[in-house]
Amino acid sequence: MKCTTNINTQIKKRKKQLMTVFNKYIVRFLFCHTEFIEVSSKQKQHTLLFDKLRVTRMIFCALLIIPSFLLNAQNNPHLLPELKFVVYDSSDIRFYNDSSNYANFFNKLDTLIFEGKGKVNVMQIGGSHIQADIWSDQLRKNFQNFSPNLNGGRGFLFPYRLAHTNNPYYYKCTSTGDWTGFRNALMRHDTTWGVSGITASTQDSAVSLKFWFRGDDTPYYDFNSIKIFHDVDSTDYCIELISDSCSQIRINREIGYTEFIFDHYIDSFEFNIFRQDTILSSFNLYGISLDNNDPGLVYTSIGVNGASTKSYLRGKLFTQHLKAVNPDLVIFCIGINDAYDPNFCEQCYENNYDTLVSWIKSVNPNVEFLFVTNNDSYYKRRYPNKRVFKARDAMIRLANRHNAGLWDMFNVMGGLGSVDTWIKHGYAKRDKIHLTKNGYILMGNLMFSAIMKEYDKHLQNLIK
Repeated sequence: MKCTTNINTQIKKRKKQLMTVFNKYIVRFLFCHTEFIEVSSKQKQHTLLFDKLRVTRMIFCALLIIPSFLLNAQNNPHLLPELKFVVYDSSDIRFYNDSSNYANFFNKLDTLIFEGKGKVNVMQIGGSHIQADIWSDQLRKNFQNFSPNLNGGRGFLFPYRLAHTNNPYYYKCTSTGDWTGFRNALMRHDTTWGVSGITASTQDSAVSLKFWFRGDDTPYYDFNSIKIFHDVDSTDYCIELISDSCSQIRINREIGYTEFIFDHYIDSFEFNIFRQDTILSSFNLYGISLDNNDPGLVYTSIGVNGASTKSYLRGKLFTQHLKAVNPDLVIFCIGINDAYDPNFCEQCYENNYDTLVSWIKSVNPNVEFLFVTNNDSYYKRRYPNKRVFKARDAMIRLANRHNAGLWDMFNVMGGLGSVDTWIKHGYAKRDKIHLTKNGYILMGNLMFSAIMKEYDKHLQNLIK
């Protein structure tokens, strides 16, 4: 296929503008970073590299990264093939009200890219589209690789295999003992949920849990902190690390996790979990966070098969656990399961989102939101699902009311019935609801292009 080509003209056109932005940051750097930070022997060796490469980082970002990535939808960051069934003109983020256009998020991104400081946190939340972590992982890789040293770690995740459901492809988890999985999407399930929307529970007296990244050509992350989210106020069970030695163990009762801190970086771990008395009780696992001390961007994906907006409102510990994620940008992709219901209530859907927004803002009042419309789909594989229009209308009102952006995946696909064309070209599955791996990767690249286009506008405003 013919690819969109020749970005050299646009790169030359932008160099002069970007040098103005660069000069502002280099002056700040010279005043604020006259000496390298002393690195203790307990820190990872590449921590020093972040300081030594700050000037190089700014030069590289200003002259190469930004002009090559921030182009229009046709000249997108990845020089994607020109697919005739993709409506590129619909791929921009739309703002329906006076908005800062993600100023809070982009300012933090500036500090990270140009000064090498801080953590930027993005969270994408949805149903099965997100649980598989192909779409979200493509966005994660794009964010963490579009400038040097932006990988801030893997952050919060769930070992889905413990709950007997599909796990993302790039990490593995094995366990002993008998575990029961509870999903917020299943009304017959009744338990306590946190931000993950899924809980793994055991009543065994002793179980083990082993976790590692697959490696090879799959995403890889190392970390020096493991947070285990569980019922910290219960003394029925104790967690014992057996795979490595840690320097400190801390219990955070406010958020609800036990943290194991290491004086070195690791990429796998193993725990034993013991019941401490003979009284029958349960150990509930709500999630795990793998963190490091490096500046960077952390991309958290929250997904549960079959989840709707109502599903996440069942999470009594949602906001409590969300404090550990502390997102700067939340990408909402919940809706395909809401609109699948023949009795879909547009106002209920909107109200549920209002509640989720208020929950998240209670954790971070400066958070930004991006609403993503449902993909085109069929009901029972026979009828184009026209309820997508009601869900889309609700999202437009939500974006307007909450000064948020909207990315119209439905129209990017081509509108009602377009999923048939995506199936024909191998970008959607024959269930007429889900995309294929290539389809999710394409969506991730298109969305990233749209976000970077807004970031380009932000940088241009710095010059004015």
